[in-house]
Amino acid sequence: MSAPLRPRALLLLALGTPTLLATAVAQAQDSGDARTLDGVNVVADRASTATKTDTPLTQTPQAISVVTRQLFTDRGAQNLQETLRYSAGVTAEAYGLDSRGDGSSIRGLDPVQYLDGLRRVHGFSPMARPDVFGLERVEVLRGPSSVLYGAGATGGIINAMSKRPSLQDGGEVGVQLGSFDRRQLQGDVTGALNESGTLAGRLVGVVRESGSQTDHVDDDRIYLAPSISWFGESSNLTVLASYQRDKGASTQQFLPVVASLRAPEGRRLDPSTFLGDLQFDKLDTRMASLTVLFDHRFSDSINWRSNLRYIDSKTEFRELFPDVYSNPDAPFLDADQRMLNRTAYGTRPDNRILSSDNALEFSFRTGAFEHQLLAGVDYTDFREESSDLVASATPIDIYNPVSGGVDIEGWQRLPNQRSTQLGVYLQDQIRWADRVSLVLGARRDHARSKTEGLPSQTDNASTFRVGLIGEIGAGVSPYISYSESFLPVTGQDLYGRAFVPMEGHQVEAGVKWQPHRNALFTLAGYRITETNRQTNDPDNVLNVIQTGEIQSKGVELEGAYAFDNGFNVTAAYAHSEPEVTRSTYAPEVGVRLNDTPQDLASLWLSKEFQLDADARLRLGIGGLHVGSTVSSGPGGYLRTPGYTLADALMEIQVTDWTMGLNITNLADKRYFAPCRNFGDCFTGSPRVVTGTIRYRF
Repeated sequence: MSAPLRPRALLLLALGTPTLLATAVAQAQDSGDARTLDGVNVVADRASTATKTDTPLTQTPQAISVVTRQLFTDRGAQNLQETLRYSAGVTAEAYGLDSRGDGSSIRGLDPVQYLDGLRRVHGFSPMARPDVFGLERVEVLRGPSSVLYGAGATGGIINAMSKRPSLQDGGEVGVQLGSFDRRQLQGDVTGALNESGTLAGRLVGVVRESGSQTDHVDDDRIYLAPSISWFGESSNLTVLASYQRDKGASTQQFLPVVASLRAPEGRRLDPSTFLGDLQFDKLDTRMASLTVLFDHRFSDSINWRSNLRYIDSKTEFRELFPDVYSNPDAPFLDADQRMLNRTAYGTRPDNRILSSDNALEFSFRTGAFEHQLLAGVDYTDFREESSDLVASATPIDIYNPVSGGVDIEGWQRLPNQRSTQLGVYLQDQIRWADRVSLVLGARRDHARSKTEGLPSQTDNASTFRVGLIGEIGAGVSPYISYSESFLPVTGQDLYGRAFVPMEGHQVEAGVKWQPHRNALFTLAGYRITETNRQTNDPDNVLNVIQTGEIQSKGVELEGAYAFDNGFNVTAAYAHSEPEVTRSTYAPEVGVRLNDTPQDLASLWLSKEFQLDADARLRLGIGGLHVGSTVSSGPGGYLRTPGYTLADALMEIQVTDWTMGLNITNLADKRYFAPCRNFGDCFTGSPRVVTGTIRYRF
């Protein structure tokens, strides 16, 4: 149940009315000049994630969406996964609102999360989630992308871009109040640091105290991101630093299916139910990072780019969750069906991540063909020291959840983990007659993983990519492409045989239409195959083998239009059919992939009204639909219904002051995303009301 706003929050909201940000629309953003401050973003036509070069989307033979800061703020996004809610083919909150991480899926498969072009998340260790106030845009590349990015999942790339310093002086300070006692102070200031205009700095900061959708679970944060840029005649250098400290706990409580989705009226738990222990449950994360971005132009035809980042992340995560897995249909301990056993879990990972990407870019002609050749090498070194908690907990009455305590024995050190990856890649973008683009790419990777006390594991892989796109007139550009991915699988089977990497490949065809600068439409059809998936050994229940295969095929439509009268529209629709095509577990073969909706749709509308010379009003309304999911396994077949949500925006700007109101899940729809036949349900996000007052200078 949504927590009400306190009186002081209602008073502040009543002083003005309505929230953040301006017009925008798009599935793309103008990469623009790094020296300008946060201009109005309409339907621009460029992105860098698909090619690692500044390339128009109409010359990119693969589906890519770009969500601008203006768009995701208009829509009320408060974390990274929420910025993707309106993107085609993306299940933004694949497992509901989950404070442990930003879990999303693309085309029914897992993506990899990047920040400023360098990989940010490795594996499943909980880390601090990116703060959306520090982001400029989020780019989503759909489908396998190992040619440029190396080891990665088949779903694609989610690449968030940080705010950068600007030589144009300006900034903003703001106060945000909202549901669950949210109180946030945020600030962003940038400008030139010298008279010659070669040095710029920026400071972004957030301080927040807040509750969350789950009772007794906080969402507190301190985020500081100073940065500095130097602009030379032929070189540019940007240094981005950040420090983040989050305090809270898991918002997902793994509510029993029999007390939620399958429960009769009167016995269905409220989604806000907390089944943990106030003295035990916690999610405390600290992260510090330093990123260096450098580029140098040797001549008009040769450019060098070098990016480097170091992350130091420390987390302590502890949670109690109900034991519904041993008997999903009848997990209760008593005849009244109220008492459940609980399992105590705790992990304390300490991660250090070094990433670098260096490339030379050559521009030249061979007869009628223009070439943009990219030759690069990247390296990643991921190290983890971690401990697991040994503890036990008392049962709990889920309908009167008062914890009886936890017996903690202590922390148990786990073997250290280290994985490295060295990759060399080559890409040629060939342009003919300023109408046809051919993209060719190849890569060779050397990946090594080492677990303390065990032999190291080495994997080598070659991946390829080819794509063709051309304008046939009236801004219509059909395309076709093929791309590959690989992902090392650590460990070995029961007989000492090392696992081989998972591999994926995609064939995609579609058409992009840009009738003018402020409009862009994309239609894409695809087929993805993922092989070497781990499955159970039918001859030995203790063993795992790699005979599994998944195939995902579907169609996506995405469009954005910014009209001259301040009216803006974005829309998306996707239908996918991901299914298991090969497995040692016969019942899942030919069945839709677990926890994956087949249909996704969204529509966002906004309109600006000029009230007078110094005042304007902006209104926005949007809706998104997520189709039903299924979960099949030994416990049978479980279907979770789909859901449709509405979001709204109202904003008034008077001179330099902006007052706004965002409402997500306007009707306070209760839904699950998803429930599983293992016995648990992931709750969805309730209605969230957020008011913001900010002053720009």
